[in-house]
Amino acid sequence: MALKLIVGLGNPGDNYALTRHNIGFKFINELNKQSEVEVHKKVTLKSHLFRPVINGQQIMVIKPQTYMNLSGEAVVAVMNYYKIQPSEICIVTDDLDVAFGRLRIRKKGGAGTHNGMKSIISRLGSQDFLRVRLGIGPKPEFLDSKDFVLQRFNDSELKEMPILLNRMVRSFCEVIHDPYDLIMNRLNPVLYH
Repeated sequence: MALKLIVGLGNPGDNYALTRHNIGFKFINELNKQSEVEVHKKVTLKSHLFRPVINGQQIMVIKPQTYMNLSGEAVVAVMNYYKIQPSEICIVTDDLDVAFGRLRIRKKGGAGTHNGMKSIISRLGSQDFLRVRLGIGPKPEFLDSKDFVLQRFNDSELKEMPILLNRMVRSFCEVIHDPYDLIMNRLNPVLYH
């Protein structure tokens, strides 16, 4: 099944821009930077919508403008409008169980503790979609998960992030049109530091 929609998760607003929860937005920003891109703001679809050309093919990319725990509303609005199936989407999100500088790709699975993923799975009624989980961990044991994901990245992480995101996006774009198993096999073992 061909990938038709990439969704980067985050919270809208400048006060969230540098938080760990917004690394999905940062991934999309980097993807757009590396591509020829048309920009559309779709207020009715609750998203900022982009159409980058990746390896010669145009693909739809969105940044939902709902808050994280309502991400499913934006995703379903875009999918319904453009007649996209769950198996044709990729969700790019933060993961506090994955170390900073790594990514994990899975073809399906549960939401864990991630409220954005819970919202998407609930609204789609399906877990069968590709997900790119970007590492923001490890979370300190004394800190609540909600507090940790809404923290700003520390200075050394912010300094390293542009290089990491550049490498992650470049690697992802090289294999984006491959079967999902090949994407996982190529990218999951890589450390991007």
